[in-house]
Formats: sequence, C-alpha cells, structure tokens
Amino acid sequence: MASTAMSFCSPPLTSSRASVLPYFQQLNPNRLSFPINLNTAKRAPNHTVQYAPLPLKVLCGRGKKGKTAKTPTTSDPVYRNRLVNMFVNRILKKGKKSLAYHIIYQALKKIQQKTESNPLAVLREAVNGVTPDVAVKARRVGGSTQQVPIEVGTFQGKALAIRWLLEASRKRQGRSMVLKLSSEVMDAAKGSGEAIKKRETTHKMAEANRAFVHFR
Repeated sequence: MASTAMSFCSPPLTSSRASVLPYFQQLNPNRLSFPINLNTAKRAPNHTVQYAPLPLKVLCGRGKKGKTAKTPTTSDPVYRNRLVNMFVNRILKKGKKSLAYHIIYQALKKIQQKTESNPLAVLREAVNGVTPDVAVKARRVGGSTQQVPIEVGTFQGKALAIRWLLEASRKRQGRSMVLKLSSEVMDAAKGSGEAIKKRETTHKMAEANRAFVHFR
C-alpha cells in the first residue's frame, strides 16, 4: 500500500522543470490553476511536493461581489400567510418557536374580537402604514458620520415595519405580549402609535439629510 501511494504521489526523479510540470498537470490539472514555483517547492523525504494552499476566494466559490441566494419566505401553518410567518420569525427568541406562534395567533384572535373584522386585513393595513419609503444609514463622510438617505425595497420595508411594531409593543406597559402586540397593531392600522411616529421621524431625518443622498 505504501509503495502504491508513493508511486502515485512521487514525480519522476529528474531535474528538468519541463518534464516535471506535465506530470503534475496530468496528475491533477485543476490543482495548478495558479502559478507555483517548482524550483522552490519543499520536498518531503518520500519526494512528494507540498502544494501551496488555495486562496480563500477559490475555496468559497465566489468573488468579493458575490451575492447569496435569498431563501423564499414560507407561510404559517394556520393562516397560510407569509406576513404572519415573518412576524413569527422576528418575535422568536432563544429558539422557542411554539411560543412565538402562540403570541401571534392569540394577538390575531384579540384583534378579531375587538375589531370584529378579518385580523389579517388589520395586520396588513398596519404593516403598510408603518412601512417607510426611505431610510437613513450612517456613513463616514469627510471625517464625520452623516445619516445618508437610502431607498428602501419592498421586502426591506416590511422587515423594518415589523421590527418597529415589535419594538413599540415591547415598550408598552403591561406584562402580556399578546395584549401589547394586538393594541399596537390596531393603533398602527388607525394611523397612531409609536411605530407610526418612528416612520415619521425616519422620513423627517431623511428629508433633513437630503444633501448627502449622493454618498450612497
């Protein structure tokens, strides 16, 4: 077994570079995709060549500007709605997904009891009311940090709206997250609440810093 491995890994004993290079290309043509100096390659006692490590960019299989594919958003098992599942994934803490489902479903039940209407329509109206048109992002400009206005896509806008709704719900008084979330969603659907104020504050900040919009 040792002799077989040695014959497979060992190049022919010759000092000619022109005769050694085709041997390695025939052994593994993909391994020599980048230049390697065979004259300075270290040889082990069994005359095997230690190859230089491949670059990390080659191992990852993508360049610096590569983009990862987004996983499609799935729907929840009860309402079969993707927006509800987005709420569940963002209210989730410490892997307790059953608790997250319980909070969302009970909050939707409370909304249905108080408004006597479809809770999904109220939830969708609240998210649409909180979704911002533009947002601000901190960037280093001329030695100081400025809030640069950026355009918000559809998915990113929904994600920001859900985050602001959950943050406003947690800041409300009380211990029951079900009551706080249902109240915040109903207030947002009516055009009031802390989440709506957060959207208006973001728009005002973007308008005040419109001079830095070209630094995107």
